Amino acid sequence: MVDGALADLRIIELAQGVAGPYCGRLLGDLGADVIKVEPPGGDRSRHTGPFAGKAVDPERSGQFLYLNLNKRGIVLDLEAAADRALLDDAVASADVLLTDLALAELERHALDYASLAERYPRLIMTRVSPFGGVGPYREYAGNAFTTYHAGGLGWGTPHNQVTDPPAQPPLAPGGFLADYVAAGAAAAGTMVAVAYREAYGVGQLVDVSGMEAVANAIRATLGALSATPDVIQPRAKSGFPWVWPCADGHVSLSVLRDNWWVSLKTLMGDPEWARSELFDGGAGRQQHADLIETLVIEWLMQHSKHEIYQRALELGIPGFPVISIAELLDSEQYRARDFFVDVPHPRMGTVRLPGPAARFSRTPVRIERSAPLLDEHGAELRRELAERRERATAA
Repeated sequence: MVDGALADLRIIELAQGVAGPYCGRLLGDLGADVIKVEPPGGDRSRHTGPFAGKAVDPERSGQFLYLNLNKRGIVLDLEAAADRALLDDAVASADVLLTDLALAELERHALDYASLAERYPRLIMTRVSPFGGVGPYREYAGNAFTTYHAGGLGWGTPHNQVTDPPAQPPLAPGGFLADYVAAGAAAAGTMVAVAYREAYGVGQLVDVSGMEAVANAIRATLGALSATPDVIQPRAKSGFPWVWPCADGHVSLSVLRDNWWVSLKTLMGDPEWARSELFDGGAGRQQHADLIETLVIEWLMQHSKHEIYQRALELGIPGFPVISIAELLDSEQYRARDFFVDVPHPRMGTVRLPGPAARFSRTPVRIERSAPLLDEHGAELRRELAERRERATAA
């Protein structure tokens, strides 16, 4: 059997919620041995849900099950001397310590990078937090909501749709989007640090700010506004919408460029109004965007989103249908890609979850473990660490 790309790494995950655990999940999917350290009572996402059957059960949280595949789990109380010593043994055995603890908490437990690097110079420490470990906000508390807005994405949500800014404030997305963005940055940074250690033999601190990860996801918007602050703001409507209403919901279509406009006219059956020379160039279409939008929506409301999407795809018009979760689960595209995976779980039977974030041909991602029950591998890991301590003492 082919080993995972990171099969030679051991990672201690001392993190809760979404950002840290999803980073650990990404590395575990690539074959790393991820040991999830939970406090008494468990990771807070065990209590977040959603729960099968809606009854709160820390072993049946959908969020926890998804974020913690491919990990072993142990419960340690950092306030208890024996457990704190056991964590030291675990860190000593690891390549990476992944954490989301606050700076003051790390220092109180002598888990700050300066203390650890002195004892374990090859250790990589990845810390993912709302605002990073340096700068004026480093001590601030935060969550996916605050980093989404502090990083700038809230200002562009919705983008190019707002017609009355005072009455249409910035919106937050559903779920924990900003935390997933931070997790991806943390996983990528960790792998860079692993490659650096391979080359130079030393570990380092990978300090990930959720706010900065989100700001990076905005691409050119911040730079454009910095260079040309007088341009129209990204929230304000300045042309055609990205998402249009149709008979059974919404569909995304791009219509500004000449070739897309020609294809859209074909899609609509080449109506007489669309032949006007006023609409022949991009500038003319932009100038008369409100009129065109009204007439296009009139046509769209006579057709379903999937009908529109399939025909637009054939004509080369960029777009997609806006689908519900139920439609997503039944998507022909996702079935063809084997995107969803069925994972056996000791409490829930078979659970269908989104699959890996990426696929590799030479080292394919495999789901080897369901998310751990609370302290499921505690006895096993205690034995492993005790044996390691004995070997080190004997040497």
